Amino acid sequence: MNTQTLKLALILIIPALLASCSMGDSNYMSKKQRRQIESAFDSLQNTYTQLMAQYDASPDSLSPEMNDLYTQMRQMHQQMNTNYHRMMSGSMNMNQRMKGNGMMSGSGGMGMMNMHMQGQMTGEWSQQMMAMHQQMADIHMKNGQKNMAMMNQKLGREYQHMMNLIPGSGKSSASRSDNANEEEPDEKVKDVSTLNGQALFTQNCASCHGADAKGIAGVFPPLVNSPWVTGEKSIPIRIVQNGLTGNIEVNGQTYQGMMPSFKARLSKAEIAAILNYLRNQSNTDAAEINRHDVANVENTYGNRSQPWTTGELLK
Repeated sequence: MNTQTLKLALILIIPALLASCSMGDSNYMSKKQRRQIESAFDSLQNTYTQLMAQYDASPDSLSPEMNDLYTQMRQMHQQMNTNYHRMMSGSMNMNQRMKGNGMMSGSGGMGMMNMHMQGQMTGEWSQQMMAMHQQMADIHMKNGQKNMAMMNQKLGREYQHMMNLIPGSGKSSASRSDNANEEEPDEKVKDVSTLNGQALFTQNCASCHGADAKGIAGVFPPLVNSPWVTGEKSIPIRIVQNGLTGNIEVNGQTYQGMMPSFKARLSKAEIAAILNYLRNQSNTDAAEINRHDVANVENTYGNRSQPWTTGELLK
């Protein structure tokens, strides 16, 4: 190929390469996907408003435990709402930057990675809310409160629908501290002892498992003195990373439901800190978990995208 022919080929090829970088997989979320997710979220917010109107009209007819659940659910809904807006705002800003640049730069690539992680976090919140509303629906149904049961069931379905629309939600992913995340440089999370496990538990787990980690009878299992937490290290790590589904027996009582994954929301060090707090609160001499224990489990099961069952964990 002579020099002139080579130059002509480059002139034709380079614009095509730049265009391919600014299209297809480079875009975290297309306009159509954004519209679908926004529509799903608006519907979800409308249903949530209707549910809370029903609740506010009849709190005296509910048990103290049920009123507790509604208080916690409101807090979780607000956290999920905040995460959703971060995801949508970040996606729009990144697409605008990409249009201006015409291609993915190094910083753009990092932004893409963070947007996928933000989407996975929103997916995890949706999964957690879905499980919460299903549990509440079951309790309402047992108590003969059919209207509120049906409203919670509807919200659970709408969270499921939104989770299905989010790009990458439900797929296996690297944990938060292993991505090139400018908000949490990897070198800052190596020392688990610098983290407050109790505060992390309160922020991420107490809404379901109680401020004292002793659970809610018949709804969410206790974590203190639970063999699923205090036993062999890999079991609680796997549960936090990928979630748990189906029946689980704790201290002679059976619980049924879904625990979501926290892989995108918590770094390896944060997972270790929470589990160490729970193990230290229990009446056992459970070995301390470090960040590398969490990393080893993730390396072993990193391709898994489904929650565990108790049968799988006991194998």
